[in-house]
Amino acid sequence: MRRVVEPLGQGRCRIEGRELWDFSSNDYHGFSHNPAIQSTAIQAIEQYGVGARASVLISGWTPAHQDLSDALRNFEAVGDILLCSSGYAACQGAIASLVQEEDILFCDRLNHACLIDGCRLSKAKLRVYRHEDLTTLRRELTKSQSEKVRRWIVTETVFGMDGTLTPLVELVQLAEEFDAYLICDEAHSTGVYGSSGQGLIGQFREQGELTDELIERRIPVRIGTFSKALGSQGGFVAGAAETIRLLWNTSRPLMFSTGLSIAACAAATAAIKQLQAHPQHISKLRNQSREFRLNLKNSGFEVLGQENSPIIPVVLQNEEKTMEWAKELESRGLLVGAIRPPTVPQGTARLRITLSSIHPEKSTDKLIKALQDLQESSVEKI
Repeated sequence: MRRVVEPLGQGRCRIEGRELWDFSSNDYHGFSHNPAIQSTAIQAIEQYGVGARASVLISGWTPAHQDLSDALRNFEAVGDILLCSSGYAACQGAIASLVQEEDILFCDRLNHACLIDGCRLSKAKLRVYRHEDLTTLRRELTKSQSEKVRRWIVTETVFGMDGTLTPLVELVQLAEEFDAYLICDEAHSTGVYGSSGQGLIGQFREQGELTDELIERRIPVRIGTFSKALGSQGGFVAGAAETIRLLWNTSRPLMFSTGLSIAACAAATAAIKQLQAHPQHISKLRNQSREFRLNLKNSGFEVLGQENSPIIPVVLQNEEKTMEWAKELESRGLLVGAIRPPTVPQGTARLRITLSSIHPEKSTDKLIKALQDLQESSVEKI
């Protein structure tokens, strides 16, 4: 259903004249309404214009693009950066360019559609595994050893519909054992994990569980987005300079799309600086998410996800019930996502709640109380 939702900032929105607390957004720090970030984007527009004018391979990119590339390269600690019009385009283009038809792809069954589409476009042999049980992946990797081909493991680092983390260290160890490579999508990880939001790869590097050498050898590219925790729009691919050079000349979504807008570049650059200057946003978000999830579990709800992930799925199983609860919550001034198959597996319809570090305690308390009321009403009907 298409409808107008007006973002108001500070974790709120307006729908048909009514103000609600917005728990449906992926704007994990409210950066889309951050005054310093908005001001930076406005200044960039005044200086360089609005749009990128053409494909960057034709007309080049602006100083705003270069500033973002430089900031990201340092932030991600990689050789170079590819900027794309969306995270979807970044995933699709990177996989379809790097993976050859004779290769074998191992794809997590819960991966986002952009990763799955990229795998299909590559025309490589496709194998599906479950990240909660790597037995299948190990077995398929073992079977593939007789084939003289490259092997790729494709995964999100944080799964957007479940809030679970991929077993990244174990996957890297498997890649090392079987001479395979990982393509990691950090869309829901950037700005949430790592001391300054560098993502799950960065967090494991900081903790010493993954070395720079191992990351460079087994994770040739990581993919991210500006449209979630960074509050802007667009996507990127981070990797070694020679890998990014290859993608510059082979990634069709980059080659045949107009470049990222000036405002999106400037806003994303400012957001990275905000994360580095104010890492307390990240710790607050994770602590807030942990407490919220614990309160729901203690109230008897089936809640998925990592304990400190701001993606908090409340599984109701029944699709009709899920839609009814979402509608009732909206009537109480609370907007949450109602997710049904085929977006999620059959029998796992859910309310997808996402927290932001700018949500005040009174808003999360109100949501918990409303869910508890709905739960009690359901029990009474039985």
